[in-house]
Amino acid sequence: MAGVLRVSKVRSGGAAYYLEVAAGSGTGIEAAGRWTGTGTPELRLSGVVEAADLEAVLAGEDPGTGRVLGTARRQVTVAGFDMTFSAPKSVSLLHALGDGEVGDAVRAGHVRAVEAAVSYVERHALAVRRRQAMLPVPVPTTVTGVAAAGFVHRVSRALDPHLHTHVVVANLGRGPEGRWSALDGRGLYAHASATDALYHAHLRYELTRRLGVAWEHPDRGRADIAGIAPEARREFSRRSAQIAEHLAERELTSGRARTVAGFATRADKDPLLGADELRPGWEDRARAVGLGPRSLDAVLDRAPRRSPVSMAPAPEDGRLPTAVVEALDDLRRPVTRRDVVRAWCRALPGGAPARSVEDAADRLLEDLTPQTGHAAAPRPGVAERRHDVRSRGPDRDPDGHRRTTGGPTGIEGAELSALLAGRGIGLDRSGHRPDVGFGLG
Repeated sequence: MAGVLRVSKVRSGGAAYYLEVAAGSGTGIEAAGRWTGTGTPELRLSGVVEAADLEAVLAGEDPGTGRVLGTARRQVTVAGFDMTFSAPKSVSLLHALGDGEVGDAVRAGHVRAVEAAVSYVERHALAVRRRQAMLPVPVPTTVTGVAAAGFVHRVSRALDPHLHTHVVVANLGRGPEGRWSALDGRGLYAHASATDALYHAHLRYELTRRLGVAWEHPDRGRADIAGIAPEARREFSRRSAQIAEHLAERELTSGRARTVAGFATRADKDPLLGADELRPGWEDRARAVGLGPRSLDAVLDRAPRRSPVSMAPAPEDGRLPTAVVEALDDLRRPVTRRDVVRAWCRALPGGAPARSVEDAADRLLEDLTPQTGHAAAPRPGVAERRHDVRSRGPDRDPDGHRRTTGGPTGIEGAELSALLAGRGIGLDRSGHRPDVGFGLG
């Protein structure tokens, strides 16, 4: 299973990697990129990504006028950030080997999940730094505009099915006063685990809703589709096998070592060899491990397909999942909002809409006491407010531990029951559809 969301820096000239295989700007073995981000309307960017426009924003320029965005642009060495969202191997196999309608549904669900995660990143992980009165150094400040482009790819470097999206965020942010500058990108790394968890929770919700698939027990927030055997997943995970072999030879186990191994074993992609050309070979290999068309059909409709519906609040009879409690207690430190978001995602085997998960996290936080002191002021990015997870509340026992039954829980009972049953929630408290995205697909 793929690791946590990968965030990497894009250097000058880095646009070529994404444009080389995209329709319209390259060989066309993958779809054209699509613009996203709250700053793109001001920069007149929408729809398909044109090469000149992507190169301009990565250089810190307005693509329409050529104007440099930001007074200190010459000091910026990072052109952008690449957030790579990778589907579980079983999802990639269903996308690559399922019939046309199934493949389209998997892709649509993946795109929606990426969009939901990107929305979270824009609202909570990204910031610009601005000076404020009485403070000696610039502080993280809310971003009101970001320029980003999404590129959906279907093949790994080992030429196996691998559904993933590169979201390329230009190192540009518009501050609340309307001025553009480089981003404070530290929050991308700080929020990577929560962002990844939201993507996977939303993906499970989407694919159950669209195809009726069921899920194996999540491992660190990520789960494979029930019915696609580990043998099939291993057969099509040659990239992971390469990295594992590299680590074993050197007796290394750390996350940092795995990242280095990924680059050390990285092969160049063939810009002319795409999923359409590889599919006949994939089908032969899949049949050899028992994953034929009938097996793929059998993973569908194991769970009810449910359309999004609004669920009315219930009386205060809900239960807070033990998994949420344990995940937060295990941190043994004051928790931030991103900690709670991640804990909720990992407690939902059937997934849920990302905005509903965030809503549940916010309600839980209402019952925790904010930490006092100089670092208590909430800011976007790395400086979220910290809360005392052992703070006493009406649903705490005398030792400060949260009870998992009865009392206020931070989420309404009917919603909680739906989430734990894997049914998901279609509307958040404000009545907005959480599955409406930004058009990455």
